[in-house]
Amino acid sequence: MRTVAVVLLFLFAASASVSADGSDVTGQDPAKTAGEPSVEFQEALNKGRVLARQGRTEEAIAELRRAARLRDQKCAECFQTIGQIYFQLSRLKEAEIAFRQAAELKPANEAEMYNVLGVALYLQNEKESFEQAAVALQRAIELSKGRVIKAYYNLGFALIKSGKEQEGVAALRTYLDLDPNSSEAGQARAVVANIRMVDAKVAPSFAVKSHTGEDLTLEKLRGKIVLLDFWASWCGPCRRDMPEIRKISKKYAGDAFVMIGINLDSSRPSFDAYIKEEGISWQQYYDGLGWGNRIARLYRVFSIPHTILIDQDGVIRATGLRADALGNKIGELLKRLQQPSESRSK
Repeated sequence: MRTVAVVLLFLFAASASVSADGSDVTGQDPAKTAGEPSVEFQEALNKGRVLARQGRTEEAIAELRRAARLRDQKCAECFQTIGQIYFQLSRLKEAEIAFRQAAELKPANEAEMYNVLGVALYLQNEKESFEQAAVALQRAIELSKGRVIKAYYNLGFALIKSGKEQEGVAALRTYLDLDPNSSEAGQARAVVANIRMVDAKVAPSFAVKSHTGEDLTLEKLRGKIVLLDFWASWCGPCRRDMPEIRKISKKYAGDAFVMIGINLDSSRPSFDAYIKEEGISWQQYYDGLGWGNRIARLYRVFSIPHTILIDQDGVIRATGLRADALGNKIGELLKRLQQPSESRSK
């Protein structure tokens, strides 16, 4: 479901979270939810957090529900964390219920809770859920007096999918006015320009310098098929895949195809030595930040090797393909690019 790819970009940007040590970073104080917390409640809450962090999701949910019972079901953070767990498990209906329970307790981050509730509803991908999502997102905007800016973006998509296209476009325009340089601005502009792009995943734009000082600007590559290849010299699987990547570079070289390597090395000498050793001639982006690489963070890349294939309209068409599957997809996109625009749009 392509809409999932769109919305996942902004779910937790406005929601709260739990820090690595289990401490509360939600902006709310559980002690203020219903009097002073008992020791048993705090132990259950902390245990639920730890279990969630360990990936023991069912145990975490059970412990968090126990904590909620100890507070007479008045623990907004308990329900918020349960909602986050369910969301990560793609159990969207259960996530919706938990986020709604959290929001109805009117915590300090109530507006953010309605924002994530709206996203959980939107992702259920049904007309009724789109309508309900719009209501929740409008509530987030009302409660925050417009300060939860992401809610305008989310609202735009929900309104469009519920059939209120003009209102949806207006919400997206407001989002662009408030945050014109966000990583989702390109997606918003694409939908404003063409309502049919609501189900597409537009590649976030970037403008950087290559390792040789050349400009690398995604906007200037519109009209071409673009492959972003995320790799590092210390990555064994990346090294094993490099011959295949080199073959793709040679096979599809031409005006219609551009390949850009996104390197996650933190040592420039290591990067330079490997480039020379392998005879890599295509453009590379290196900033020395390792996993903090600017483009890797922009595209939320958390493992390598990884590829992202972008079509001539700036829409992401495939992710994670390697070897023959990657080459075949590039060939398919290039073949479609050569067809008349009327045929491509069908």
